[in-house]
Amino acid sequence: DLTALAKQLIPSPINLFRPYQFSPADLATIGLRDHDHGGGVASAALAVVDVLSYNVNTTAAECRRRRGMILRAIVSSDADVILLQETNPAWEALLDGDAAIASRFAYRHYRHPGASDRAAGGIAVLSRHPLDDARVLAFAGDVPGSVFPALTFGVEIPIIRNESESVGGRPPDRFVATIDVANVHFRPPVELDGSAWLDTARKTGPIRMGEARELIRRSSAPDEARGTKRTNTHPPLGIIAGDFNEEDDSGALAYLASLGYVDALWQHVPRDKETHTWPFLGNLLLMRKRLDHVLWHDGPLEVTSNEGERVEYSVKLKCLGCGVVTGFEDGASDHQPVLSRFAIVNG
Repeated sequence: DLTALAKQLIPSPINLFRPYQFSPADLATIGLRDHDHGGGVASAALAVVDVLSYNVNTTAAECRRRRGMILRAIVSSDADVILLQETNPAWEALLDGDAAIASRFAYRHYRHPGASDRAAGGIAVLSRHPLDDARVLAFAGDVPGSVFPALTFGVEIPIIRNESESVGGRPPDRFVATIDVANVHFRPPVELDGSAWLDTARKTGPIRMGEARELIRRSSAPDEARGTKRTNTHPPLGIIAGDFNEEDDSGALAYLASLGYVDALWQHVPRDKETHTWPFLGNLLLMRKRLDHVLWHDGPLEVTSNEGERVEYSVKLKCLGCGVVTGFEDGASDHQPVLSRFAIVNG
């Protein structure tokens, strides 16, 4: 526990000489072609989707400067899907009242905390593409100590079959690929009264593990609403992202990795780059933690025609890049926005 605290308080010497920098423009350098893990054959992307995960901090909506910076981070990301944690009615009004956000994201779903819920339990998704079957999953009944719900949904991405695959010179076929996504906010590493001790992160680890297991269990259940039945061949969710409230290789992340999920931060972001900062000992020190993650799996995606009929066309997800957007460390949220680029490629 002391070692973990020391790592959070002492910045890496590398950052003193070569500070981490990342902006959405850096994703523009990633082309529309993805290579397999061996660096071999490239496969053309059928669609590219940028996903931003951001814990906006429930109290930041009350401060003009902080909320202004957070809204700027969201707009400047130019993402297709925005996953937000700690939203509330004030944040909904701010997001819906921002002209750039309102015009860009036609599809939105908010879940606000109730009167008896914890204030930081809000969660939301904004999307340029249609959302399907949005569900709020509360884990407290099955996982003692869980305090925040997750939000699961499908996002319907238009894809075009490669022209090289079209027959007789006809126009390429147009389909819809659905990415099943979970926006999560797992149990914070604090006591229920808000206090925290050296061993609190370790002691709350089993709760986060339970939340991850329950998320997978519920998402794997037969989907009566969409008339489909899940199988155990592949994990049910293509992307699991949000505030995991734990560092790389911790219990919940290790469990999801055992199912085949890959952390985009682990792939593309230096291990010493934090996503969250918090003052310690009355602002004398700053704690740096890597609590936000974007996990993805390359299992097959459901493909349908524009009329909603299922199509036998094998496509899957690939992560092309990921970064922690810099410039919003101070004066915005206590978390930093995490931006990832995904491609839908032939399976």
